[in-house]
Amino acid sequence: MTATYLAFAAAVVLLIASPGPVVALVIADARRSWPAWTILGGVLSAQVLMIAALVLIYLALDMQPIILEWGQVIGGLYLIWLGADGLCGGGGDAQDAPRPQSHYFWRAMAVGLSNPKDILFFLAFLPGFILPAQPFAPQAVTLIAIWALVDISVLVTYSLVSRQLASREGLQRALELVPSFFLLGLGLVSCGMGVNSLIH
Repeated sequence: MTATYLAFAAAVVLLIASPGPVVALVIADARRSWPAWTILGGVLSAQVLMIAALVLIYLALDMQPIILEWGQVIGGLYLIWLGADGLCGGGGDAQDAPRPQSHYFWRAMAVGLSNPKDILFFLAFLPGFILPAQPFAPQAVTLIAIWALVDISVLVTYSLVSRQLASREGLQRALELVPSFFLLGLGLVSCGMGVNSLIH
């Protein structure tokens, strides 16, 4: 079980480290001040999506494993599309004037909840970290806690790095490109796992 949770934590680090909308908000807000409310909104939105995904997985486990296998394939295809879109220049920046702290919290919540990358990742990869022979609820709570801890750690790290490198354009450009290659690889792995399960 410990090895499974460590593998999950490593996968979560890689996913969250790939810049998405919430990470982009954290990096942008960190240039002005410490983005605590942005981080909190992003973390809570991810928790909502993860709980929704776990409920769907729980229902699927009671139905047919093939649903989860197709979820892996479809989720993998979406991750491949995200990576390709990033490499082709899809994305945007937001320049916001200073506003009340609650604005940053609710903005991050809205952006996080409207971003399907997290829930598709959960549906694609969580089944591999859930043991059907073990009680579902304790596993779900542990995975949620691991995600929250890693999420906070990565977003805080991005904030610190952004504040240090705010004046270096070249490094920020690299931060945009490298994760796109990672998303492509992650999508290919997910598709491979799903297709392999469907075949066998």
